[in-house]
Amino acid sequence: MRLRRISPLLLAAIAAYHLPAQAPTVMPAGSYVIQARDSTKADSVGMVGWPMVLKGNGAFTITSPDTLTFSGKLVQKDGVATYTDQACSEPGQYVVRQERGGFAFDVKNETCSAGWSKLLFVPGKPKK
Repeated sequence: MRLRRISPLLLAAIAAYHLPAQAPTVMPAGSYVIQARDSTKADSVGMVGWPMVLKGNGAFTITSPDTLTFSGKLVQKDGVATYTDQACSEPGQYVVRQERGGFAFDVKNETCSAGWSKLLFVPGKPKK
């Protein structure tokens, strides 16, 4: 078996090459419109078009078309969002990422917040 020698210049280039560290994604405070993450399944996501307001302290409110409100907390740190809501005793954890002009959540540990990963939160207010 014959061994090949790697040029020192190539070795230096390989050692010097590294991917830049990506900053964790954070969903900023503001107004959002909920959409289905998979637009072909929008009919199965009951909250499409509903507004969500996320405050700087992580508190959020989602309002249904008949003005019922649903509230909870979305605490974000290092690209991971911990989700709790008014009916949930065990928090769910998600990796936050930008997707199609909005924010999506990939499941890290989902508890009673099932379905949160099916949603896409797009900045803006719903059209009337």
